[in-house]
Amino acid sequence: MTHLSLTNIHKQFATTTVVQDFNLEIEKGELISFLGPSGCGKTTTLRMVAGFETPTAGAIVLDGEDITAQPPNKRNVGMVFQSYALFPNLTVAQNIAFGLEVRKMPAAEAKQRVKEMMALIHLEEFGGRYPSQLSGGQQQRVALARALAIHPHVLLLDEPLSALDAKIRVELRQEIRRIQQQLGITTIYVTHDQEEALSLSDRVVVMSRGRIEQVGAPFEIYNYPTSEFVASFVGQINLLPVNLVQAGERVVRIEGQTLRAGRSASHSLGGDVRLAVRPEEIHPGHVEGHNHLSGQVESIAYLGSIVRIRLALEDAALSMDMFNNHTLHLPQVGEQFEVHFPVEACWLI
Repeated sequence: MTHLSLTNIHKQFATTTVVQDFNLEIEKGELISFLGPSGCGKTTTLRMVAGFETPTAGAIVLDGEDITAQPPNKRNVGMVFQSYALFPNLTVAQNIAFGLEVRKMPAAEAKQRVKEMMALIHLEEFGGRYPSQLSGGQQQRVALARALAIHPHVLLLDEPLSALDAKIRVELRQEIRRIQQQLGITTIYVTHDQEEALSLSDRVVVMSRGRIEQVGAPFEIYNYPTSEFVASFVGQINLLPVNLVQAGERVVRIEGQTLRAGRSASHSLGGDVRLAVRPEEIHPGHVEGHNHLSGQVESIAYLGSIVRIRLALEDAALSMDMFNNHTLHLPQVGEQFEVHFPVEACWLI
């Protein structure tokens, strides 16, 4: 059953359109990520759900009620900001209780709710501390607890982890997912970090220039992108300019080498065609039945758990990722090197 519906949402500031033709239905208990580069309209869309911005056109319906024109305090929506936005003069417990006091909840009930929230975020012993006495990760946990204390219909998170270091981000996003699933709360999570979106979400909404490019489960978004933008923005991708030989069989040629693709991102192919393949799908050597390319090793980059080898073709380049281990045998820069990849692993755009 649809819990939150955004229909034909359009937002314009003066002469600038920031969101257009936005249509999305969110099920109860889903965690949806809005993923895209800065300026794509994801935060503006979130703010329209929160009530901080009003759509120029379109409707927002929550639990069957049109809330498009409702002020934020009438929507029962919880919001977590990138900057924490905690009150520095209030303790952790007082910050969490703030929304409950605004709603005039009885003191005993509010105290019990605060206790539950502090247990949920594993900060039971920090109730008497002030925000300045907490780490960034702890402050964001408090901001999350404050948003959840009011039992909102929808939880909105606007790039909540971007101010934290990498290790804390990974730990806290796991906590956010745990809490979200434990409470079964409908959640919209805004991020420009593809790893966050893919690891957290039930579905990902990829946005570009105010429009939805693609909506799907993380597996679908990564493995079956429907546009060049999605393929390029989500993960690493090789996009090789090719000449189409047989459109029906998806046979192409590049620099005298014939390749075949397993699928196409669109029903019709014409104009400039590119062969898309992920670096991790490419392997050294020759395997019968696979596509093959040969080029000169241009560079070798160590990226922790993987090693990225870049091959220079005549008018293009190809990246291959290999798992790093102490027995790994690598080619030399300048060496001629052959690679293979399955037909099913590549597609035409």
